[in-house]
Amino acid sequence: MTGVLTLAACGQNATPTCATGQTLVNGVCTTPGATTGVLNVQNPNGYTVAVTNSAGTAVPSSSFGSLTPGNYTITFSRDGFASQTTSFSITAGNTTTVVAPTLVAANTAVGAYYINASGARVAITAADTANAGTRFVFYSWLKDDSGSGVTPANLATGAAPTASEKTEVAPLNTQNLAGAYVGYRTSDGTVFPVVGANVRWDITEQTGSVRFSAADDGTQASGAPISGQDINDNALNANTYTNAAAGTNVRFPSSATYPTYNLTGINTPDTNGFSWTALNHDPRSTTATARVRVIASVNGTEIDKQWLDKTFAPSANLVITKTPADNAAGINQARNITVTVTNNGAGAATGIKLNDVLRSGDGAAYSITAPTGTTANTTDGFDTSFDLAPGASRSFVLSAQASAVGVYCDVATVVSYINGQFGTVTPSNLNAQACLTVTAPNLNIVKTLGTLSADGATFTPIASGVTVAPNTPVYARVTVSNGGTATATNVVVTEGLANNTNAANYKISGAVVSNPNTAVTLNGDDGFTSAAFSLAAGASQTFTFPATGSVDGTYCDTASATATSNNGGAATVTGSPTAAVCFTVTSPSLNITKVNQSTSGGAVSNLYPGSSYRSVITVRNSGTGAATGVAVSDLLGNLNSRFVSFGSGTYSVTNADGSVASSGSLATSTNNANTVVTSPASVTLGSGQTITLTLTSSVPAGTPAGQYCDTATYASTNAGTNTANACVTVINFVSTRTQMSDGDTALGASNRDPIPADGTTVLTLTSGISVENSSNQGVNNNSVVFNFGSTDARGSTPGLFKVNDTTVYYDPTPTINPVDGKFTSDYTSASSRRLTLGTDYTLNPGGASTTGTQTLNILAGSTIVPGGTIGIGGVIWVRHSMVAPVGTAPRTYNNSLLWAGTGANDGASTGGASSEPTTTIVPQ
Repeated sequence: MTGVLTLAACGQNATPTCATGQTLVNGVCTTPGATTGVLNVQNPNGYTVAVTNSAGTAVPSSSFGSLTPGNYTITFSRDGFASQTTSFSITAGNTTTVVAPTLVAANTAVGAYYINASGARVAITAADTANAGTRFVFYSWLKDDSGSGVTPANLATGAAPTASEKTEVAPLNTQNLAGAYVGYRTSDGTVFPVVGANVRWDITEQTGSVRFSAADDGTQASGAPISGQDINDNALNANTYTNAAAGTNVRFPSSATYPTYNLTGINTPDTNGFSWTALNHDPRSTTATARVRVIASVNGTEIDKQWLDKTFAPSANLVITKTPADNAAGINQARNITVTVTNNGAGAATGIKLNDVLRSGDGAAYSITAPTGTTANTTDGFDTSFDLAPGASRSFVLSAQASAVGVYCDVATVVSYINGQFGTVTPSNLNAQACLTVTAPNLNIVKTLGTLSADGATFTPIASGVTVAPNTPVYARVTVSNGGTATATNVVVTEGLANNTNAANYKISGAVVSNPNTAVTLNGDDGFTSAAFSLAAGASQTFTFPATGSVDGTYCDTASATATSNNGGAATVTGSPTAAVCFTVTSPSLNITKVNQSTSGGAVSNLYPGSSYRSVITVRNSGTGAATGVAVSDLLGNLNSRFVSFGSGTYSVTNADGSVASSGSLATSTNNANTVVTSPASVTLGSGQTITLTLTSSVPAGTPAGQYCDTATYASTNAGTNTANACVTVINFVSTRTQMSDGDTALGASNRDPIPADGTTVLTLTSGISVENSSNQGVNNNSVVFNFGSTDARGSTPGLFKVNDTTVYYDPTPTINPVDGKFTSDYTSASSRRLTLGTDYTLNPGGASTTGTQTLNILAGSTIVPGGTIGIGGVIWVRHSMVAPVGTAPRTYNNSLLWAGTGANDGASTGGASSEPTTTIVPQ
């Protein structure tokens, strides 16, 4: 042994560095309180390591970190090298390091050994060879009969070869392998392979010049280098040694001329305890035999011998082919397939049973015509029997076809045959397969409506039945696709109206775009036919075009396609003709009406300023399509830019059945205060729907008489615009106001009621006549009769008071209390002007003074009172300074006025009256 085992404890040769948790005690790393020790194996060469404890129990490497204190052995080994074993001890808390030695190559010539369960090599001792008959087993065989005798997968556990396994017939001109195995039987009966056992092979009898043609290593077991083969005595003797699987072993023969014939079940010489030779014969012989004696020895001691009987005989060698292996066809298109069986061997094959079956594919769709001289079977194939002499062959031609797409694989098998001396042969894999691949186009045609992107690249499908306006393009796409497995040829697509009654109003309104590009011919302006084209499997062809309808109605068209299949027949086109796809042309038709009513809903008669009336505007869609963006407005009644006033209003959209679809309020337009609009500003009116606007308007005070016309308008984004008018008449109207009061303390404290009848104390009488703002015309031809101090309450008799002075004023814009209508300004207002006697008015009696009565006439030539007409809202102020003459009896007297005039527009009489009592007292 050239290597050594080095045992070391932690810190043996130098001060060690202890692991965490360890302490150095007497130069040894120790783990305080530990009850186990650690084994550290340094094995750089990767030898097999086997550790056993003192009881001989193997210790797994997973336990090296926690070994029970005690004595152990460790063995390092490798196939082809001499193993080394030594002992070591484990102490609690310590780490023991074992360094592997360098193993040296084993000298197998020195002696045989066996390989134990741990893989260690164990030398054969003299005691073993002294009991060779019971200690060793020896097998030799030519073939493996499955289920009995030798077990190639585990020679050590198998039984001895049977007599059948020692007798074999091999084909002529082969190198027939013979195997041998030597095993060591332990005391418990376990058998381990022996390496280096000698096996001697002797041909004791032979015919046909049977010889050893090759043999295992002849001088050593699995050594390196391999020594020469030990074949002697005119190749009638061979000497070999049993192998080690990990050693360097001679390979089995690999001649192409004389191939190896190996039925031993051992497929590699790298098998522990195994050895072999190969037998061959003179090729001039047509039959040959040999009897072989096989003797095994271990370290020079024979342990057993076996006898083998070998025969070389002519053998059939059948080969089967099926051509073509791959066949392509269309539906129901027949293809011929040839099955050929050839005998390439030196012996005849008789009773050959050939079976042909459909191995894969739908049998219901597949069928064959059985070849002549065969019998059709139930598996879509045939059966037959025949003989083949050496070198002969036999062919069978079957015709196969299928009615459905798919792959149909048909297998022809040589089930069995009689091979001369070899007997009945049942091959496990003597078959050939041919497949029929049936393809067909699978065409489908669909037609859809859709929208097309601006660049024309994207077509988005929409449902059939879309509704559009007249002459609005609707895009359609016809798609033909091939979802099958073969190309369709002569594909022609035809597109046309489903009902020609609409042809006059329908047309293809743009180019028919095909993708891929294919020529099309228009059929008038309402259809087209494509040129013939081919469509590969998985491909599709589209035709995209716009169409329009010019009048209301539904337009439906269809597409169809024809094609030729790959079997030459007409291809089926699913969906041809397509279901009709339709679009409907609808158009709105709006009409508008407007009526004015009284606020109670009746007919409206003449209106006065301040009156209100109702307007009802109706816009109805009597067309077939929706009117979009319908904006309805009403320009208020007006005359010469004078408008009535908007009060309030609502609108509602009703369905054909009268149900309300939506409603809202009305408001004046932000763009024109005299226009009333809906909120929201526009609506969509479906077919049969109506929008009704109901609004209340009022005639402002002072509105001139005349005809005021409201104009209602609708405007639609797709239904045009229109108007409707309704008018009301405002008649002439005058509302007058009179008032009279006495006293004006601003002129003195005595200027108040009552007054003394002294003929000197002045009492101011202020009178006003006016045309109220609610009027729509002024008053002319104004004449006012005043009576001062009358004892008649109605002022029908002249009075007693004397008027010393009369002044007259005209204010066209006095201020008025809006609640009670009374004047809040007087003759002193900035807008008031004094009239001139004789120019603007006259008094009767003439002059500024009078007694009892006075008549005032406003002159038509007055410039201050234009045309003598009191305008709307204007007032005439008259101030009289009067006294009660001496002797006037104290009592209450009446001052009064009676105003008469005519309407400035209609000449109708108008006016008013007023009075003011004044009391006289006895002077003091």
